[in-house]
Amino acid sequence: MMKRKWMRPLITTVFYIALAVFLTIYLINVDWSVFRNIQPQPAFLAVALVAALGYRYWQTFIWITVLRGLGAHGVRMTADLTHVYAKSWLGRYIPGTAPWILGKIYFASQHGISRAKLAVGSLLEAAIQIAVLLLISSITLLFDPRLDVLGSGVRVIMIVVIIGCVVGLLPPVFNAAMGLAFRILRRPAIGAENRVGWRTILTAVLQYAVGALISGAFLFFVAKAFFPALPWTDAPYVVAAGNLAGAASMLAVFAPGGVGVREGVQLLLLGVVLPGGIAALVAVSTRLTGIVADFVFFGITWISRRVGSGGANPPQPADPIEPEPS
Repeated sequence: MMKRKWMRPLITTVFYIALAVFLTIYLINVDWSVFRNIQPQPAFLAVALVAALGYRYWQTFIWITVLRGLGAHGVRMTADLTHVYAKSWLGRYIPGTAPWILGKIYFASQHGISRAKLAVGSLLEAAIQIAVLLLISSITLLFDPRLDVLGSGVRVIMIVVIIGCVVGLLPPVFNAAMGLAFRILRRPAIGAENRVGWRTILTAVLQYAVGALISGAFLFFVAKAFFPALPWTDAPYVVAAGNLAGAASMLAVFAPGGVGVREGVQLLLLGVVLPGGIAALVAVSTRLTGIVADFVFFGITWISRRVGSGGANPPQPADPIEPEPS
């Protein structure tokens, strides 16, 4: 017990130090000269920021819904768990997807939630988020003639992606993948009570389908802020481009926060509807606005946790926390 009390503040401190280091490296390398003599429309940037914040709260709600679908009774969207998600979401800026997912498992387990359910639920929420963003964006862009500028092979890749996402979300396939992951990590086998069913997956898929509209709208309004002439009829294309770039950045485990990957996909796709210089400006601005949204989200949840009741979730007798390996 003494070891765990000593390790918790250490892990949290290391998490924040790593976050500060990689964010600083990114901000130092931003080409700030692209903003010279540029006056964005503040109203559109404000709407983009609201969309980004709304998407983060929606993600948290889906995560809680998934945990409840796995049988984590008593779990609700409290100030504590919303702050856990906000804190863990910042982990994306540390290289690898693991800090984002492991953060949810580690920090939420301190509120009495089963680590087994957190592991399955957090991986499922992340997988569904990526799969749905890829699925919807690929379907939208697949039938857009403007995609021809990228070559015919891109459509074949998107068809493969669509099939892969659908197959990967089938409960038997997902449960098998989770079982393999647990064996590789030398963790106890997943019990039947922690396996994912159709209802949990379909609910999360539908919820993230709504989330895809919110997430993609963020990029569209950032683009409108710097290029007001962008037609509203191009919104479906830009929304799809934003979702595809977001999913690609989460898959790019080698880059902190998908830095470079997200901007590259956006630049490639936005170049079809925006002048080249503006497309590059929007790609950089989207990243910077997203960072602001992440820290505003973190700040709001931190304040809410401090001033509100935000009661911690009580331990669940029917599904106790698994003991730490010796």
